[in-house]
Amino acid sequence: MKFKLLYLVILVLISGATYTSAENTNLFGRPKSVTFKGENENWYVVHHMYLVGTEIEYDTKIRYKGNNEKIKNLPYLHYIITDKVGNPGLGGTFSLKESNVFQSGRTECSGCTYLDKNKEVTFIFGKWEEYEEIVILKRE
Repeated sequence: MKFKLLYLVILVLISGATYTSAENTNLFGRPKSVTFKGENENWYVVHHMYLVGTEIEYDTKIRYKGNNEKIKNLPYLHYIITDKVGNPGLGGTFSLKESNVFQSGRTECSGCTYLDKNKEVTFIFGKWEEYEEIVILKRE
């Protein structure tokens, strides 16, 4: 009886550990953070991703170097960050009305992919708007 109970406890522990680690398998041993940077004549972008346990967090700094008043006065601009494979990207909105620099706070990213295996990602400004511009960000 004691042997069967011990066997059952071990089986439950192993099953629980397997279930828990199945989610973590893809992230185990990967770098805790990655940084991508890029610029063109109008934009300078720094995008950081952080691995916190099994959660992904990010922050993004965007600096507008151009002088297009229409872009500076838009109420908001959308942006998307994606890779060439088409993994679920992340995005957001920002405004240049107050400053030429936007700095997001560190934000939890639900449903996005940790991009540590990419050498570059695509940053798209104004997707689905009249204005659209692309900046390639390279991993440091």
